[in-house]
Amino acid sequence: MRIMYTLPTCNMNTKPSLLTQMVLLFGFCLIQTSGNLFANSGWHEEAFPTTISYASMTEQERVEAGLVAAVESGKLSGEKRWNYTLKEAGDYQLGTAWIEPLSDGEVQVVISVNGKEVKNITAAKDSSKTPGRSERDFGLFRLESRFEGLAQGTRIEIKAVPAGDLSYRLAFHLVSTTPTFEGLKVFNAADFGALGDGVHDDMAAIHKAVDAAKAAGGGIIRFEKEKIYRVIGRDDLTYEVVFELLDAANIKIEGQGSTFVLHPPDGLANVRRSRNIQIDGLRVDYDPLPYYQGAVKNIDIDKMTVDLVVPERYAVPLTGTCKNENPYFARSFCPDSPGARTGTSRSIYVTSVEALDDPRHIRLHVGQTTEGSEISRNIKPRLIAAKKERATEFIVPHRDYGHREGWTHISQSARVKFSNLRYYLAPYFWMRVKGNSGPVTFENVDLKMKHPETELLASWRDGFHIKNGRFGTLIDGCDMDGAAQYDDTFALYTRMHNVIAIDAENKTLSLDAGFRDHKDIYSWLEGDWVSVWNKNQTHLRGLARLVKLKDEPESEKRFHLTLEQLPSGIQPGDVVMNEEVLNRGTLIRNCTTSSTGAGPYASTRFRGSDVLLENNDFKMFNFHVEFNPFWGTPRSRDVRLKGCRFSAPRGGVKLSSPIGMLFERCRFDQVGVSASSKAEKVVFRDSSWSNVSKMI
Repeated sequence: MRIMYTLPTCNMNTKPSLLTQMVLLFGFCLIQTSGNLFANSGWHEEAFPTTISYASMTEQERVEAGLVAAVESGKLSGEKRWNYTLKEAGDYQLGTAWIEPLSDGEVQVVISVNGKEVKNITAAKDSSKTPGRSERDFGLFRLESRFEGLAQGTRIEIKAVPAGDLSYRLAFHLVSTTPTFEGLKVFNAADFGALGDGVHDDMAAIHKAVDAAKAAGGGIIRFEKEKIYRVIGRDDLTYEVVFELLDAANIKIEGQGSTFVLHPPDGLANVRRSRNIQIDGLRVDYDPLPYYQGAVKNIDIDKMTVDLVVPERYAVPLTGTCKNENPYFARSFCPDSPGARTGTSRSIYVTSVEALDDPRHIRLHVGQTTEGSEISRNIKPRLIAAKKERATEFIVPHRDYGHREGWTHISQSARVKFSNLRYYLAPYFWMRVKGNSGPVTFENVDLKMKHPETELLASWRDGFHIKNGRFGTLIDGCDMDGAAQYDDTFALYTRMHNVIAIDAENKTLSLDAGFRDHKDIYSWLEGDWVSVWNKNQTHLRGLARLVKLKDEPESEKRFHLTLEQLPSGIQPGDVVMNEEVLNRGTLIRNCTTSSTGAGPYASTRFRGSDVLLENNDFKMFNFHVEFNPFWGTPRSRDVRLKGCRFSAPRGGVKLSSPIGMLFERCRFDQVGVSASSKAEKVVFRDSSWSNVSKMI
C-alpha cells in the first residue's frame, strides 16, 4: 500500500513568498508538479545539478521517495495543528524542520504519536538580548525527529501554541525511511544468464536484470542463495559498478547470502537521483586483491628502502613505478606484543617496487615526502620509527589497482536502505553518501576481514563518508575491523565558505570555497537557512533564508548568495554555512570496531551538528570532534554520546572547539580526553574511566 498525502486539519489563505520554488505546501495546500527532476551531469561533484528537492519531483516520484507532507507555513499567529495518518507501517523522519518566532515571546511545539507526546520544544525570541553563539538566540529552533516501528494507521500530530499574540513561521518534511516493494515483479538473475558459479563473468547478465527492472518501473532482482557471482566487466582500470541505479525507483536487490567477487577498482553500487531502493543480503570480495602483505627482512634508512618477502596467498607483486594520481603509500605493522595481530603503523610513501633474487622477494623504494597528499610531510622519520619499533610486516598497494576507487555511491537520493551486507575489504574508500534529499539507512552493513588471523587491512581510507545530507543517516548494527581501517570510520561533514564581498543594497554575499575549489553549488536550495560566522566561528553574526544563488564559471572559486536580509556586522573573511545540509539527525548505534589490524587505529571526525551515538563499542578507536579551517568545515554542535565504550591503549577522545557535547553513561578504557580551550558546553554525565593516567 502506498503512502497517500493527507492535508492538515487547519485551512488558511496565505500569499506566496519568494520561496515558492522550494516548498510543496503553501497555506497548507499541495503545490503542483514543477518540471523534470533530473538533469544530465557527470561523476564529479562540480558537475552536480542543483540539489534535488521534493518540490521538483512529480507526484509519483514524491510517493516513491516516501514523502507524507512538506510544510512551509508563511507567517502564522495563534495555535495551529498538522495531523497525518500513516498509510504504511515502518520508520519515519521529520527533517529540515524548524520554527522561527517572528516577534518577542515564546511558542511551544508539541509532537505526538497516537496522542502520546514524544517531543516538546519551546522556541523563544527576545530582541533585547545581544546575539550570542547559538541560532537559538536568533529565535530559530530545530525540530528534527525520528519515529521508528510505527504501525499502519498511526497518527502523527505537530502542534504550535504561541503565548499571546506572537507571530511565527515553521517548516518540515515528514518522510518514510522504510523502502516498500509490495506487488513488484521478481526478476531472477538466472533468467538473464547469471550463473553464480564463481568462474564466469556475470556482470553483463546482472546489468540486464537491473535494466529490465528499471524499465518495468521497479522490481525485485533476486539472486540464488549462497552462490558466488564473479563480476568483472572490463578488467582494466575503468571504474564500474555492479548495480548502476541512476534515475531509478522501486528497486530491491535480494542477495540471499550470495557472494559477489569484484575486480578492482570496481564498486558495488551507484545509487544516484533514485528513490525507494534497497540492497540486501550480500557478501562483497575482490579478486585480484588490491594489496599484498610482506614480511620485513630489512629496512635501510640511508637508502630509504624496505625489503619484503610476500607469501603464496598473494599474487606475485608487480614491479615498477606506480603512476596512480592518488598518494601511493604502504603501511608498516609494528605489533604491540609478540604475535599480536593489532599494533601501530606508519604510512610510508612508495615510489617504486623491484624484485630481488625471487619474484616474491621485493624491495620498496620509499619517497622523501608525502607526495600527492594535501599536506607535505617528511617520510624519513616514519621509516626510522618503523625500524625502531621492529616492524614485522608491510601492507603494500597493488601497483595498478591499489588506492583506486572502490566506492559505493549513494547521492541525491531518498528512501535508500542497505542491509545485511558484509564487505571483506574496500580498495580505497568504502561508502560515499553525499547530497541526499531524503533519508539513508545502513543496517547490519559490515567491513570485516575473512582471515583476521593473518590479514591486517580492511580499507585504505574512509568508511562512512557522509556529506551534505538534508536528513540524518542511520547507521545501525554495523561491525568493522576498526584497527584495520585507515583514517575515518565515520566522516560527517559539510563545507563552509568565505565572504569576500558584501553588497548590502542587494542583500548579497560573494563567497569563495573554504577548501580547494569545492564550491558545493549543488548543495544549496532557495529557502535554505544560511548562517554567518566570524572567521573562527566563535561568534554567530546571524541567520537568514536564501533567496537566490548565482554561480560563476567553474574556473572561478566565487559564487553569490542573496538573502532575505543580511545579519548585522558581517565582514569580509567571515564564513557562511548552509544549515540544512549538516546531516542533522544522524544516528550511529549498536556499532562495533574490533582490535584487529594495523593502526594507528580507526577514527572519526565529526564536523557537523545534531549527531547521536548510542550503545557503540569502539576498540582501537580515536574519537575526534574536529575543527580546522584548513579543511573548510564548521565547528561541531550538539553531538551526543550515550552508553558508548571506547578502548585504545594509545587512542583518545579529542575535542576541537565543539559547541555543546554530552557524554552520558560512557566508558573510557585506556582512553584519555583532551579538549581545546575553545570547547564549549562539554558535559560528562554518569561516565567512567579506567587505566587512564592523564586527562587534559
